[in-house]
Amino acid sequence: MADNLNVRVARLEESMERAFTAIEALAEKEAKLDDALAALVEAQIQSQQAQIKTEQRFQQTDERIEKLVIAIGESLRRNDGTH
Repeated sequence: MADNLNVRVARLEESMERAFTAIEALAEKEAKLDDALAALVEAQIQSQQAQIKTEQRFQQTDERIEKLVIAIGESLRRNDGTH
């Protein structure tokens, strides 16, 4: 009976060792996932900032085009009035 108990204890110890190994592997993978997630969040922030800058540039370009169109229209009206 003592031998049977020793076998059970040995099996439990082996199972516990495998469980701890699996837990350590999961913890390492979780840390890698956390790092990847942080990198993705940073990339998304940079992408959003670039998008905002692009939208601002488009707005500025639209405003400049509008001013040019108005100036061309005024110039054409003045020239038509003098001819």
